[in-house]
Amino acid sequence: MVPTRFYFSNAVGAVDFVPQAYVYLHWTGAPLTSPEFRALYVHVRNLLQRHKLKAILADHHAMPEAPDEADRLWLLDQWLPQTLAETALARYAALPTPDPGHRLHTETVLDGLRRRLQVAVFDDLDQASAWLQEA
Repeated sequence: MVPTRFYFSNAVGAVDFVPQAYVYLHWTGAPLTSPEFRALYVHVRNLLQRHKLKAILADHHAMPEAPDEADRLWLLDQWLPQTLAETALARYAALPTPDPGHRLHTETVLDGLRRRLQVAVFDDLDQASAWLQEA
């Protein structure tokens, strides 16, 4: 993966970016809280806007647990429509955690994202980065 620049972090994760390419969202492994989970995604939107980025690489390898249902619904029903209305977001690459019980990207979430974005799931960070930069 190409080098990233730091943008924001909290106890559960960080938001970095590759200039003129994509936002890189990744997790620390700390237990998730709803306010911190949502704050990361709000900062993702802010970064997409500020730097006119069109893609997200969401690396969930260190995600310690799946977000609760309310946060998954918030992501699809509130965050995604608002983000699409305010940014040029077009692509979303996901690297799921190896533990299926800890995944944000259930089929329901992936289907919700795919209805509005180009979405791909990868096992390798470099492959995900390359896919985002080919657009």
